[in-house]
Amino acid sequence: MKKLTPILLFLTLLIGCGKSTEVTIVDDSGDNILPGESTPIQTTEPKKQTDSFRKIVIGESGEIQTLDPLFANSSSELRVIGMIYDGLTKLDENGNPIGSIAKKFSVTRDSLTYNFTLRDNTFFHNDSRFSSGIGRQVTPQDIMMNFRRMAALEVPDNAAMMFGNIRGFNAFHSEQTNIKIPGNRVINSIEGISSDTDSTITFRLTKKDPDFLNKLAHPLGSIYPRESLPENKLPISRPVGSGEFYLAQRQDNTLILASFDNYYNEKDLPTRVDIIHGKKEGDIYQDFAKGNIDAIIEPAPNTLDQVADSSGLLSPIFEKTFTLSNQYTFNTINLYHNSDNSIPEALSLLKKKRSTIASIKPFLGNIIIPDSTGFEETIERNSIQIAYTENPAEVFLIDKIANTFSDEGLNVVLNSSYAVTDEVTFSTRIFPDAENVLTWNFPVYILAKPTVSGISITHKPWNISFQGAIVNKK
Repeated sequence: MKKLTPILLFLTLLIGCGKSTEVTIVDDSGDNILPGESTPIQTTEPKKQTDSFRKIVIGESGEIQTLDPLFANSSSELRVIGMIYDGLTKLDENGNPIGSIAKKFSVTRDSLTYNFTLRDNTFFHNDSRFSSGIGRQVTPQDIMMNFRRMAALEVPDNAAMMFGNIRGFNAFHSEQTNIKIPGNRVINSIEGISSDTDSTITFRLTKKDPDFLNKLAHPLGSIYPRESLPENKLPISRPVGSGEFYLAQRQDNTLILASFDNYYNEKDLPTRVDIIHGKKEGDIYQDFAKGNIDAIIEPAPNTLDQVADSSGLLSPIFEKTFTLSNQYTFNTINLYHNSDNSIPEALSLLKKKRSTIASIKPFLGNIIIPDSTGFEETIERNSIQIAYTENPAEVFLIDKIANTFSDEGLNVVLNSSYAVTDEVTFSTRIFPDAENVLTWNFPVYILAKPTVSGISITHKPWNISFQGAIVNKK
């Protein structure tokens, strides 16, 4: 086990430490391929030529442990997944869902049936696991396979909880989860997902869901080919998507992404984006200060506290060295209580001390702890355990809780595992029968060099864009 110690920020150099109407939406690419025309074949020739090589290096404080959409847990992981994969929909600049892999879609008057027509020019990235080595076209069968996998026993339930409103999804998920012997299962598909042609797919819901199109835009709804699935059913380690970038290489703590020349929608993207991750917070910022990193995405609370003034603007002493931009979107960090853990005084103390724990600088967002009555006044234990985490923002929160509890004679210990057992009282990761007892809406900023422009995050912490992004060399 690891005793929680105060977080030290190590920075070097210049860092100081409705209506029932039918709706049809068509994207702006136009319908220039008519139904019935022959399916286009992707070639190795790029459809666009870049004027010059453009490379951007970004730092992510959170470790990127997986590139499998269904196993992603942090905003750092979801951002890179959003770069590699596409979903049926995506969010436009106003945060509204528009077609992505789907070139158009319609919703019936009762808002229960969604019909999607797929683009004819959406291909997966080139990969040796395809018979020709060339990425094939995305098909409705890929999408149906993806949703079946969301309900599989071997993957986390996050996507299953999001898409449980699809007709037959919960029944399929329940059988996959509870019937361990595959030969004893009788449900072979999800009733509410069907395809009548090689370019259309239909979803039928059990009840209205005004957020359904938005959910399809979430990285959990990313589409990938069956060829990329490991035979041992473990998480995808060699990702293949149809997104703006593909994974070109891994180097220790670096992911190297290259722009996908055959992407359906021409964009002004960097040729290459290197993502530095998995390092301690201080090391990330040391690399940034030395000029090895161009921008830090979603800098952690301790860093913001060091580089920002009381209003959340960049401190004057850094004005010639950095830029700090508020992206006006929030990453939600939750704290969950384990009801199987027999330490009621811990939850009582959390709520009793909510004003102290929630006291953070305004530009760091807001921490919400529901009020409660009937506090347990007697603390019978001298320590409690919290499931392990390395996420800097989560550690910041736990450290604040630990300091508050310490003043009341109760120590906080980080368990050596992410898992929640009977000994664990709180966790920042959701688990079965979890009770959400704290919510922190943490603002997303980008800390960058003055020479960097064009990187933005809009509406959701995972919705990152590199359209027009560039590093101006001086």
